[in-house]
Amino acid sequence: MITHIRVKNFKSWKDSPQINLAPLTGFFGTNSSGKSSLLQMLLLLKQTAEHSNTKRTIFFGDDTSLVNLGDFQEVIHGHEHEEQLYLEFGCKLKEPFKIGTYGKKPDGQEGNVSVPINNFTFTTVIHEVGIDLLIDKFCYSFEPCEVSEVIWQRGWLSHIDMLGKQQVNQISVMNCYGGPSNQPNLLLRSVSSAFEKLFSHVYYLGPTRVDPQRGYNWQGEHPWHIKQWGNQTIDALLSARARNLKTLYEAKEVPIEQRVSYWLQEMDLAHSFSLDWTGVQNGKTYEVRIQKTSSSPPVTLVDMGYGLGQFLPVLVLCYYAPEGSTLILEQPGIHLHPKVQSQLADLLIEVVTERNLQILVESHSEHLLNRLQRRIAEEKISVDKTALYFCRNDEGVSNIEQLKMDEFGNIANWPENFFGDEMGDLFAMTKAQRERQKRAEG
Repeated sequence: MITHIRVKNFKSWKDSPQINLAPLTGFFGTNSSGKSSLLQMLLLLKQTAEHSNTKRTIFFGDDTSLVNLGDFQEVIHGHEHEEQLYLEFGCKLKEPFKIGTYGKKPDGQEGNVSVPINNFTFTTVIHEVGIDLLIDKFCYSFEPCEVSEVIWQRGWLSHIDMLGKQQVNQISVMNCYGGPSNQPNLLLRSVSSAFEKLFSHVYYLGPTRVDPQRGYNWQGEHPWHIKQWGNQTIDALLSARARNLKTLYEAKEVPIEQRVSYWLQEMDLAHSFSLDWTGVQNGKTYEVRIQKTSSSPPVTLVDMGYGLGQFLPVLVLCYYAPEGSTLILEQPGIHLHPKVQSQLADLLIEVVTERNLQILVESHSEHLLNRLQRRIAEEKISVDKTALYFCRNDEGVSNIEQLKMDEFGNIANWPENFFGDEMGDLFAMTKAQRERQKRAEG
């Protein structure tokens, strides 16, 4: 799980505070307030770790990547190319990894020992000189641990071993985290491999998803992800069926399709849901059939409302992603009715608690937030498993404020006009009604 993030000189963020993340974290705010940028920082590091060109300092993206941020000039705050770009995150690991250092063995003798690492904080600092990007430093810090940190700076890798002595090696690196994982230096290989493994369990779904189709051709692939636009949603469902993948619900293992079908019914998006082979000889084409009500005929996904086609990837990802993963969801409730936006909160709570997922969600939905407040009051999820933030942009600089919510779901520092001026609109409407009534009576 990613425990915190921080950025400096990143897009509209001059210097964010340390932003603590929970199993369920929501970012709210006006358009262009910087909330998406915070998630893009994680996507930037993920696509750098997964990029085939390991000699690239940092991969800002292209048309096929998770996010396309252009270049350093576009990313650096205020386009001040002389400034340094600072990125930081912390994490708790599902499985510890080990690093090798020098210290006392169990028998009391000094020598090479392995130290288990359960969490780490990563920071990197980058600047531009001419057309080149240079790494000023990167650091992996471990607390509590006998080895406090591993630092690379100006060509030298150093750490303090378990005997309190500084160990220094001259190491050449190409990218901002010390990868790839086949790095010859064993210490650097250990930490960079942990970095890559962490981001291999981060999954992203963008705000706009692919349009539904009348038929889907499945060649028997087993995708590891449904892609950022939901391109492989149906492939994932068929793969889950073929492999008999299960998901936890109330401590029992149930088929993924069962939970997908349940939520479609619960949200009143479909009475029934089926995914079947079309029966074409030697064909591999499948179609999704949806029955809106018990008396309506089954139709393809194309013939249903646009909202269902846009929401299905969200629903499938919540159950197809491996347990313990981190999901980054932008506008998951887009095109959904307000009632369904509320129920989206229930879906996210279920997969956070049942599947141990971490959800980082960017949204404009007051209905999602209101349902989350209610569920906290009803003790369906504890307040310490949530973190809610409001972002704003003040004269080109983003700022963030954590919403202080108590165990009853009350928010003590509700920002003014958080979801628009609802009371102001009602007051203005009432005033206009009175004035019109007076004119009509006069």
